[in-house]
Amino acid sequence: MREAGPWPANATWGPGGLTIAGAAATDLAARYGTPLIVFDEDDVRTRMRAATAAFPRVLYAVKAFTSHAMIRLAHQEGLGLLCASGGEVEACLRAGIAAGELVLHGSAKTDDELRMAVERRLGSVVVDGDDELGRLAAQAVRAGVTQPILLRVIPEVEVHTHEAIATGHAESMFGTPLAAAPAVARRAASMPGVRLDGFHAHAGSQVLDVEPYVHVLETLAAVAAGAGVVPAVIDVGGGFGITYRDEAPLDIAALGTRLATRLAELSAANGWQALPVVQVEPGRALVGPAGCTLYTVLARKTAGGRDLVAVDGGMSDNLRPALYGAAHEVAPAGEPNPDRTVDVTVVGRHCESGDVLAPRTRLPGSIASGDLLAVAATGAYAYPLASIYNRFGRPAVVAVRDGRTQLWLRREDAADMDRLEVGAGGAGRAEAALPAGVSIRQAHPADARGFLAHWGSVAAEGRDLPSDRVTTSLAATRRRFRRSWEPDTADLLAVTGDEVIGSLGLSRERHLASRHVATFAVAVSAGWRGRGVGTALLAQAFVWAREMRVDKLVLSVYPANTAAIALYRRFGFVEEGRLSRRSRKSYGDEDEILMAAWLGADTVAPSGGNG
Repeated sequence: MREAGPWPANATWGPGGLTIAGAAATDLAARYGTPLIVFDEDDVRTRMRAATAAFPRVLYAVKAFTSHAMIRLAHQEGLGLLCASGGEVEACLRAGIAAGELVLHGSAKTDDELRMAVERRLGSVVVDGDDELGRLAAQAVRAGVTQPILLRVIPEVEVHTHEAIATGHAESMFGTPLAAAPAVARRAASMPGVRLDGFHAHAGSQVLDVEPYVHVLETLAAVAAGAGVVPAVIDVGGGFGITYRDEAPLDIAALGTRLATRLAELSAANGWQALPVVQVEPGRALVGPAGCTLYTVLARKTAGGRDLVAVDGGMSDNLRPALYGAAHEVAPAGEPNPDRTVDVTVVGRHCESGDVLAPRTRLPGSIASGDLLAVAATGAYAYPLASIYNRFGRPAVVAVRDGRTQLWLRREDAADMDRLEVGAGGAGRAEAALPAGVSIRQAHPADARGFLAHWGSVAAEGRDLPSDRVTTSLAATRRRFRRSWEPDTADLLAVTGDEVIGSLGLSRERHLASRHVATFAVAVSAGWRGRGVGTALLAQAFVWAREMRVDKLVLSVYPANTAAIALYRRFGFVEEGRLSRRSRKSYGDEDEILMAAWLGADTVAPSGGNG
């Protein structure tokens, strides 16, 4: 059994390969697909408990991994939440966290973010500088409240980390210059609308030594003394370093003891009657080692003397190696391979030469397509930096505890990536020629048997309709078809001779507030798809809608029905939402994508409209 090292605490290697918290990696990959980020939940909780035992007050830096599940987990373990943006604040609020437990920081906050902080009554705002202080105070005065704040100071400390994640050096973009900090603090202490509770600084990220934090503490205490302010809180930041390959992680318990001892000395020297609360804000140290990513090998080849192993992910799910050369441990996750190891370069599948996950790593010489690999310590800053570059979609995220799994974030699919598209051109303008012998007409009672045969054949495919079988009676269908072109309903059929090969049903919303909206369903028999029948039916939906003064057409469609989604987009339909596991099918639960089109020249709701 190998030591945990950079791996989750409950990760082991045995005869079946990698097991994480009692769940086999091979089973996880088979169930959820790859790439897949896997969290050891007990490891996360243990790390959070160690932090709260070492420091008086701990905030979880939400940016390290932002999901409702992780936010709630941190809250359950007694941590506050540190948010780097209004979006992260919104995520915490939507996860059910009280606004008073949130702290907002960031180097350049917008007026909207400052207004949100004041209106939602956030627990604290870390003010970055004099300009931001004035803007926040003005917002608070207008709202008639007093906003608690910390003043962020550049501590002018150099740390041994990558320049892209160093934040405490003199030229840093984060915080108030050290020389100006006492004057800004005095202004904050006397300014209406804000209450200066203390000071904040951050040395950098992936810091492995205790002394930079001691330097930060000393610097902030000196600023407070120079401003004549007795701080209630001194926040020395986060960025606690972890093991990615062979680094010795920061000793959090030792840091807590060292800071407490030094703070007592500084308080006595400054004559402070009460000790300030030491506040820390780790993110990486709490979630980074507890997560790893599973990949499937797609190909292997040799190029320019390099032995390349390509996997089914890369820079879109872990940007850190490409962004600043971050190194991760890589290991086989499937059954043990007794082959001798060789030097390989693990690359992703993006159209970038910089898409390298591990430039030099040792893997079995027989590693090949279909094998499963695991990359360690991806719990922090992998998913938050993820993108949809090359339209691969972001990976799923699953948590494991005692062998039980819980899906935290589902895999991003094509429909998710299309959700911001607004269509092209006006609604209902797609055109197609019908096949010879096919016509579109209103339904009649005599069509009921043919329609049910058509509808039953589509339902029996078990894919695109809510039900796998037809439950509507012949008599009910005949009654329905007596009113096939009315202000509230319409039924149209595509027919060839006596055979019904396509259908369209429309229904206007009955409530007065939504009478401008109609829903519809369209179906085409298997042998006639892709030949213009669906396009012709859909065009008639817009004819009916305009005649009946319907302003908006809405529908739902399954994510896998890409042909239908493409057709709807041609008519100007856009995604408006998604209902998770709305349909219970014979093979499992399906999401439903909600799409809509506004009639007229624009495919989006009019300004101030009711859509």
